[in-house]
Amino acid sequence: MKRLCGVNPPVITIFDKNYKIDIEASRRQADFLIEKGVDGLAYLGTSGEFSIMTVQEKKDFIHEMTRYVAGRVNVIVGVGDTCLENTMELLTYVESIGVDGVLLVNPYFSVYSTDMVEAYFKYVASHTRLPIIIYNFPDLTGYCFNADVVYDLVKNNPNIVGIKDTIADFNHLLSMQKVKEINPDFSVFCAYENQAMGLLACGIDGFINATANFAPEYTVNTYQSAKRGDFNEAAVWFKKMVEAMDIYTYSTPLFLACKQAMYYRVLEQDGHERLPGMPLDAEMKAKVYNKMRELDLIG
Repeated sequence: MKRLCGVNPPVITIFDKNYKIDIEASRRQADFLIEKGVDGLAYLGTSGEFSIMTVQEKKDFIHEMTRYVAGRVNVIVGVGDTCLENTMELLTYVESIGVDGVLLVNPYFSVYSTDMVEAYFKYVASHTRLPIIIYNFPDLTGYCFNADVVYDLVKNNPNIVGIKDTIADFNHLLSMQKVKEINPDFSVFCAYENQAMGLLACGIDGFINATANFAPEYTVNTYQSAKRGDFNEAAVWFKKMVEAMDIYTYSTPLFLACKQAMYYRVLEQDGHERLPGMPLDAEMKAKVYNKMRELDLIG
């Protein structure tokens, strides 16, 4: 089974003036990220606004992007949903077109017990051969996977191969290393840039972090330098990763400001947002623009 690791931006979804997914702009975005050295593209996560799309939209989008990426890097697809039937429909489809793995968030809105969450993951894992990355985001789902739960899931489901641990608790990410006792190739992915150096020193396997949408070289160079053992070089790029986090403070949810940053750098024009998302106001756009200039990411 293919190992999923390295830098995999949680790709933001670009909408056109009619609020449909903009495939041409998405191709430009994919080329930009691949040229900057990412290891994979993680579509339909939180930053990809999966929760405001229909299953058919997701299928059509992933069909286009998988065909366009054409094996240049890994394609990972978020398939989680509050409805199991929707999850299985999308999962079955993306497996049929040859994606490299899936990101699976637990059902959200209602907070389910651990037994229920485990049953959900076991059911999904037993119906696919694709590698599955658990998506742990307790601030949004209301449920937090601990290392013991992940250990049991991986022990009984060999195609659960990693976790994106979107949590501010550094020690929580470190605790996931326990799972390597049963699968040494189990990958732990970090989401928050300010945790990168400490986690790389402890053997973290990769990143699925939103600033990699508009400043992918920061994360790529931090990761690659650390993997070479050059932590002095990694520290230089890590500082830039942390500085780029300022973009997060310019919108709620934070991915809207990340989208604006990407528009400035990749599209060189404003994009369009689908409700409930709305464009940043002029003041916040100016802050994003000025920060991007300060980081020397745009002229």
